[in-house]
Amino acid sequence: MRVMVIVKASESSEAGKMPDEKLLTDMGNFNEELVEAGIMKAGEGLKPSSQGVRVHFQGSDRTVTDGPFAETKELIAGYWIWEVSSMSEAIDWVRRCPNPMMEDSDIEIRPIFEMADFGDEMTPELRKQEAAIERKTQDDAEADVRRMVHQWNTALEARDYDGLVANYTETSVLYGGIPPYQTVGAQNIRKLWEGCLPHFPEFKSVHQNLTFEVGDDVAFLHGLHQFQTSPADHPAGQSWMRVTTCFRKMHGQWKVLHEHVSLPFNPMTNEAWKIKDPAVLDEPSYGADACT
Repeated sequence: MRVMVIVKASESSEAGKMPDEKLLTDMGNFNEELVEAGIMKAGEGLKPSSQGVRVHFQGSDRTVTDGPFAETKELIAGYWIWEVSSMSEAIDWVRRCPNPMMEDSDIEIRPIFEMADFGDEMTPELRKQEAAIERKTQDDAEADVRRMVHQWNTALEARDYDGLVANYTETSVLYGGIPPYQTVGAQNIRKLWEGCLPHFPEFKSVHQNLTFEVGDDVAFLHGLHQFQTSPADHPAGQSWMRVTTCFRKMHGQWKVLHEHVSLPFNPMTNEAWKIKDPAVLDEPSYGADACT
């Protein structure tokens, strides 16, 4: 579902007082989290109502009134458009938001009407027109894929096995980081997680260096993933893993076709080559003494 998240105006925003560096930094970091999670579709701050106008409609008449407008608590200082799975998820994200004002403030969450809400009044012709407009104004395929990654991370940390395979099909192929080398089908991938995940310690699921290539019906991502475990010295958390995932859009929904998780290995010793620091492209020695 889509929601509009509305930042209500305050005395400071209506007075035109600009946020300080700390608030700009905190809000920038929060917006980055929203984008990485595939939640944020749009978002802007608004100038004070003193710089705006209000147009009143009465029949065929239009009356324009210059700002400012007196009812500060009813005014809007900014907004986001989010794509979330539920109102509960939207509330959870708002709870994490920095206070957007210098003083006490309010944020309002409102669901956005979807075409299905209009019933039979939305005729096939109107639906076609609306779909054409949406294609022209939105390119949110990458955000959809990012949101899938975020949902997968959330499911992994919660040990939610259904959530882990929600975007897989019965033909999805996983070359996993644990044996066997190949697992086919959502239910078999689920069983793979059921077999190992109960034995993991507490952890955070973290991605880094994710790169997305998104087309009309095929998308790819590659990057690194790590289980950041507690305790930190647990074997499961000692290396980053390489991840490549291929998606195909099926009946309007992105689904995982193939996922490949791996570690490099040293061919001279047949041992895994751990990725301890993603910023360092280190490699073993392949000299005469490499096998000793």
